[in-house]
Amino acid sequence: MLHITGGDCSKRRMIHQWLFIIKLVYLVGCFVSGQNSSNSQQPLDYRYACLDQSSAPISTSYQTNLNNLFSSLSSHSATSNGFGNTTSGVDQDTVYGLYLCRGDVNTTLCNTCVQNSSILLMNHCLNNASAILWYPFCVVRYSNQNFFGNLTLRPRIPMFDATQNSTSAGEFDGDAQVLMSGLIQIGSEAPLKFGTHMFNINGTQRRYGWVQCSRDITSEECRTCLSNMLEDVENCCQEKKVWRIFSPSCMVMYETQPFFVNGTDSAPPPQQGMMSSVFFTFILRHSFAMVYYKISESSFL
Repeated sequence: MLHITGGDCSKRRMIHQWLFIIKLVYLVGCFVSGQNSSNSQQPLDYRYACLDQSSAPISTSYQTNLNNLFSSLSSHSATSNGFGNTTSGVDQDTVYGLYLCRGDVNTTLCNTCVQNSSILLMNHCLNNASAILWYPFCVVRYSNQNFFGNLTLRPRIPMFDATQNSTSAGEFDGDAQVLMSGLIQIGSEAPLKFGTHMFNINGTQRRYGWVQCSRDITSEECRTCLSNMLEDVENCCQEKKVWRIFSPSCMVMYETQPFFVNGTDSAPPPQQGMMSSVFFTFILRHSFAMVYYKISESSFL
């Protein structure tokens, strides 16, 4: 029969305690590492820029006017055709604001996007007198300076899918550039300053393009803005299959998968009576697509 002395029991308990501590530290380390890795790889579904770099906080009156502005923009987007601009306040505390929804979304989705964007701007740029936020279905912008009707190219934010390089170097030098240039011409002349299309690259690969401008600029300014964004592709995304470039006055997108709300190759104007089931189906599909893509963001240009 095996006899265990008190000293042996104490040693065994000590060994088990140390093994438990080591295992616990290891598991905690794995969890933290996994969390950091997940956070670093999880793509953001929006981008923003707090433009006012002043160290002085905004006045209470300006903050009140800003809150009223967001409320007005949200209310207006519930019944509009996807665009609106307004002001709140007087004199030095006047706030100028604007929203622009994608040309292929309905009123419900537009309104939801404007509301969410307003909340995010208040969270991220609380003490800034000027800011802009690009969301998947809309852009919301405000400033203490009147920017209505002004062509604004900066800040601009390029985004691309780091996991999808072109199968052949310089894909965008060929058919894609010609096709996107044609889409810019069509979109800039459209009533909503918006255009989408499906392209066949080299006759075998499908690509999906999307262009849109703020409706407070002219068609010529829209074309200038979009062409300027297209020129940036050479600097950020020339050999990428998936990329997006955002600026205050216009946006350009180039994708390998269809992303239009109605799921077709060419998106029509917004439909007021779109069924709820279609709306939620698209939201789910878009969310999964955002998780799948590993988006890399360049610094502001």
